[in-house]
Amino acid sequence: MKARNPDSFIDTFAAVKRRVSALATQAYATIELGSMQAKTLRHIGKHSRISQAELARATDSDPALIGRAIASLIERDLVRRTRSEEDRREYMLELTAAGKRTCERVARLRGEIVARLTDALDDKDLADFERIAAKLLAAAGVPQP
Repeated sequence: MKARNPDSFIDTFAAVKRRVSALATQAYATIELGSMQAKTLRHIGKHSRISQAELARATDSDPALIGRAIASLIERDLVRRTRSEEDRREYMLELTAAGKRTCERVARLRGEIVARLTDALDDKDLADFERIAAKLLAAAGVPQP
């Protein structure tokens, strides 16, 4: 059995993350979106309306980064931002008709990436990955459901 090498583990883990990010970047570029824009559209699409603050929390993203993604999506008429009727300090986000169509395209592209990666794994591999990922997330301080 090979000796544990934590440095090798983290290098491999980082390489996988970079490659998955590159696949997403390439896929979303075909519809002229960045990965953050695609992620933002997907999360807005999961709700009929969501506040900008809730979106930042849901995506675990920096509010300024989310703000830039939202601004570009509004400019492209994919997202509509309105003041909340309950709290006038808050902005609510929703997809426009064009945003819904684009969100569907994002979902298809994401599905292709998921299939490409998971098709290389059997059920045991996927179960092992989920178990290991849960341990890593817990070690990184991410609360588990």
